[in-house]
Amino acid sequence: EPVSIRAQFRVKGLQPELWDAATGSIRPLPGFEQDGETTVVPLKLDAIESAFIVFRKKGTPASGDIAANYPDPSVIAVNTPWQVRFESDAVKRGPAETVTFAEPKDWTLSEDPRIRYYSGTAVYTTRFTLDDVLQNRKWYLDLGKVSAMAKIKINGQYAGGVWTAPYRTEVTPYLQPGENTFEIEVVNTWKNRLIGDQGLPEEEGIVRSSHSEWKADSRLQPSGLMSPVRLLGF
Repeated sequence: EPVSIRAQFRVKGLQPELWDAATGSIRPLPGFEQDGETTVVPLKLDAIESAFIVFRKKGTPASGDIAANYPDPSVIAVNTPWQVRFESDAVKRGPAETVTFAEPKDWTLSEDPRIRYYSGTAVYTTRFTLDDVLQNRKWYLDLGKVSAMAKIKINGQYAGGVWTAPYRTEVTPYLQPGENTFEIEVVNTWKNRLIGDQGLPEEEGIVRSSHSEWKADSRLQPSGLMSPVRLLGF
């Protein structure tokens, strides 16, 4: 789960920076306090997130407010329908036709067994219109919750991949005023297909493993895009 903490470091007189190993980004954390020989830094960590806090430059406290380190972004909801294309070969057995999702949802909640037990790649596509609010900010496409990983294209250009929380990547250079095409390629693991085939007659179940702990009634692994997609501007 996301957490907020007040981390204490045995250092003084230096400016804290957050180094993100998942993205390679480095940014200062202006909100911190000096308590004798200790520097206190308010931090927010997303689910399973970690970060390096680095002290390398001189600095004096300006504020101990966590909002100084994590300002609230501008939010644009991507609320147009998604066209979803599944692979429909003999093994993966997704729908042969393109499926429309009014909003992203967990594949395992679908009443269609071709989607509920699907394992493989699905490509989500939508068109979304933007205006000039994009100026003077860095914009990130935030996928919310994904299983297991995704690649993002904006207007036909590769914008990055995501594999851990928070599932977002910067897309500023790829956005344009007016209509934009968002394409998100999502892949999950083989678990759901293995479970699905356990419930089929033996001659129909073609996906097998030399060792599997899963049965036909095992809990499915949440898959696909599972949250509303948003643009976040900082």
